[in-house]
Amino acid sequence: MAGRERQLKAIVFSDVVDSSVKIFADELIAIQRIKEDLALIRDELQRHGGSLVKSLGDGLLATFDGPTQALEFIQSCVQNLTARGRQSLAHRFGLHTGEIYADGDDILGQGVHLASRLQTVSPANGVAFVRSTYDLIDPRFRRLAQPMGEVELKGLPEPMQAYCLGQEQLLDFAQAHAPEAVQLEMLLADTPFELVRPLGRSPAQQTLLLQERQRERQAVMKLIPAGPSLVEALQVEAACLDRMRHPRIPRVLDAYARAGMFCFIQEYIPGPSLQGSLDLLRRKQRLAELLRQVLQVLEQVHAAGLVHGDLHPANLIPPQEEGPLFLVDFSLLKARLDAGSDQRTAGFTGVSEAGRPFFSAPERARFGRLTPAADLYALGVSALSLYTGQDPASLYDEAQGCWSLQGVEAEVAGWLAPLLEDLPARRVQQAADALRLLDQPPTAPLASSAPALGSSATSHGALSKPVLHQQLVSTYGPMVELLLDSQPSVIAAAQVPALQERLVAAGLARADVEEACRTAQVQPEPAVAVEPERPQASVSSPAQQAGPGLGTLAALRLAIGPIADLIWTAEMERAAAADPQRLRELLLQASVPETAVESLLQQVSEAVAESAPVVAEALQPTTPERDEPAAVDGEQLLLRLIGPIGSTVWQEVAHLPAEQRLAALESTLRGYGLDALTLADLRRQLQGG
Repeated sequence: MAGRERQLKAIVFSDVVDSSVKIFADELIAIQRIKEDLALIRDELQRHGGSLVKSLGDGLLATFDGPTQALEFIQSCVQNLTARGRQSLAHRFGLHTGEIYADGDDILGQGVHLASRLQTVSPANGVAFVRSTYDLIDPRFRRLAQPMGEVELKGLPEPMQAYCLGQEQLLDFAQAHAPEAVQLEMLLADTPFELVRPLGRSPAQQTLLLQERQRERQAVMKLIPAGPSLVEALQVEAACLDRMRHPRIPRVLDAYARAGMFCFIQEYIPGPSLQGSLDLLRRKQRLAELLRQVLQVLEQVHAAGLVHGDLHPANLIPPQEEGPLFLVDFSLLKARLDAGSDQRTAGFTGVSEAGRPFFSAPERARFGRLTPAADLYALGVSALSLYTGQDPASLYDEAQGCWSLQGVEAEVAGWLAPLLEDLPARRVQQAADALRLLDQPPTAPLASSAPALGSSATSHGALSKPVLHQQLVSTYGPMVELLLDSQPSVIAAAQVPALQERLVAAGLARADVEEACRTAQVQPEPAVAVEPERPQASVSSPAQQAGPGLGTLAALRLAIGPIADLIWTAEMERAAAADPQRLRELLLQASVPETAVESLLQQVSEAVAESAPVVAEALQPTTPERDEPAAVDGEQLLLRLIGPIGSTVWQEVAHLPAEQRLAALESTLRGYGLDALTLADLRRQLQGG
């Protein structure tokens, strides 16, 4: 059943010891302390990679991938709760490893029930678990676990053998396995901050939670090993991020270099992330809102020349109240990757240091390049994982080398597939383009039968927005652009009646609206329009026959290896024969190193020069002067390029003056999906060039 895939998880229940008694004794103080404790526990949950299922008044329900990970979370909670002294309450934890399945935003299964029962027999500030979990935990914890004997648990038919780790054992474990201290006092000298606790650790950086001494404000500090040249790049990127001041990105509080480390301090955003969240499971509208919010932030980030570079669910934090989510953990990866080629000899590890295998775009692993399109790829993977509730490893088809969208609703697949393209040249390049995908109508036959509006003459199929705009703007002016702004380039037939009513309600004459809709109607043969590229119909075909396209591919193989066959596209082959500048753009979009691109362009230039006489001879007799009307020439040209629908398209624009006709024709064909190169060929031929 969709959304109910069974999984093996470590399940944790927590609860406050004698919370009713404490609330009865002093309600206001007890409730405040419960809130503070739960905030601390949620922070630890995020730090240890757990998934918050739901809050339970004075406790919570969470899941982990394994019981040792869950015990490390519980140990850290107890350590931090104890360090607060009388300000914290005592908590019990129940831990069980078993099967669960998701049911909306909840989880069900016998393992969930058993974990809830175990917390009732746990010692204060300790954890209880049964024998099956005991056998799975790390030996470090197993040596400290105390047997509880046969324990009767409410709702279970027979007693079960249980074990526990009390407060003393958990604190002893923390002391024995405390990480080595870094020279934090020196790094934080002359700053208003002091260390609270570590938040995470990786080979390339440490992440620490700080507290401002004179204010009730917390911050996150990233420690990045950096030499002098890398420090300069990091400072520039930190300054750019600081100037942007986006309300949904943590503010930059400080950035400085000291003792071989770059210290990057940002505002701390509390609360659980979307890592492991079930809130978007099979919920199309929530997923659309998530995509829209993140893309709006990325649009401004990319416009500022920055790239997030490490986008995944753990770096998306929903607000504690109503509002958009936060995009966190800007680790200045772009500066570190850009400097990587110059820093490898100094021990800089470059691409792999912060990359997550399934969230990192392929071009980053191949060439070490980080572009805005890589952020869009990571967003697509995150959205797919959150929508399906599955780990990315189970969603990627390694044999086919692509993401599996099997079972994903067609409209959702239409949003995600362009983000998940393996080849950068085929992937959506800009956040603005990805936002427009969300406004496209659901995939459906274009010739659906829309209900009549006002009269039987107003029944329409899908409409071309550019043509509709052109028909109305000459009469009603810029107002039309505002009324059509939210519409996709091809307006689905089912949306036409509502759009017509909106236009009429805005003051447009119904007769004008109906006439414009009839003119803008798209004929139901889209399959012919997207049929690609026929070299024999292209003006550049003689140059192609001269051979630069295939020669360039061979040279590309020599330059970057077998990956060239995956990157190479039909559009690149055409560009190699006719448009070297376009070829350069396509290769750079595919993340081919610039030095390799320049070398290839030199070879293309030489090949074209050698074949120039052949091309001239082939072109010379093919364009005799003709006295036929332009309409006949244009119609025949469209018939060759896009098939039978070309005749209908030409009749729609033939009555227009020559200047308007070409613009209207290009708008219509662009709506059919014709690529820029084919449109350029068409323009040259119609203009007699």
